[in-house]
Amino acid sequence: MSSPTSFRFLSLISLLLIIINPSQSHSSEFNRRNNGVVYVSLYYESLCPYSKDFFLNVLENFIKLDVMSIVHLHLVPYGNALTMANGTVSCQHGPDECYYNTIEACALKTYPMRFSLAFIFCIENGLPATSKKPSLWRTCCNRLRLNPKPIKNCYSRHGNQLHRHNGRETNWLNPPLTHTPWLLVNGQYVNADFGDLVKSVCNAYKGPLRFRACKRWKVENMSNKRVFP
Repeated sequence: MSSPTSFRFLSLISLLLIIINPSQSHSSEFNRRNNGVVYVSLYYESLCPYSKDFFLNVLENFIKLDVMSIVHLHLVPYGNALTMANGTVSCQHGPDECYYNTIEACALKTYPMRFSLAFIFCIENGLPATSKKPSLWRTCCNRLRLNPKPIKNCYSRHGNQLHRHNGRETNWLNPPLTHTPWLLVNGQYVNADFGDLVKSVCNAYKGPLRFRACKRWKVENMSNKRVFP
C-alpha cells in the first residue's frame, strides 16, 4: 500500500507533466508577441532546508495555479558555494551538496523542464538535509522513467564545469545573493514565499490573458484575508 507521501509525490509528478509542456509554455508565439512571459529565477542549494521547503511547499503550490502557464522557470543550484582558484567548488553544506547540486544541474541541462523539475522535486522530497543517498537520483530516474545515462555522462564529463558556470551566474547577481533560496521575478528580488511570488508574477505579466490566481490575489490584497493555501 502506498504511503501518503508517495501518493502526494506521484500526484505532483503527474501534475507537472500535464502543466509544463515540453517547450515550457512561455515559448509559444502568442505569448512572445504579447509580452506574455514572466521570468522566475531561483538560486538555491540542494541540501539547504529552506530551499527544500521552497520546492516542496511554495513552488509545489505555485505550479498548480493557472498563471504558471506564462512563467519561464530558471533554476540555478549553487547558492552560497565557493569556487576555488584551482576550479574545485566548496559547498556550504559539504561535499554531498556539491554532488547533488551538480546532479540537478545536469538534469536541467539534459531534460526538458517538465522532466527536470519533476526529477528535482523527487530528489528534494527524498534527500535529508544531513545525509547523502547516492542511489537517490537513480531511484528518481526509475520512478520518472528517465534514462539515467545522460546524467551520469554529464556528471563525469561536464559536471564541475556546469557547477562553476552556475557559480559565475550566482556571483553576478545584483544585488548579490545573501541567502537561499534567492528568488527573482523578471530580474527583481522578491521574498521566497507563496504570496509574494504570486503577487510579483501577476504584477509582472503584461499580456492580455486573465488568470484566476491573479484575481484571487487582488481580492486577498483588498480584503486582507488570506485566500491562498
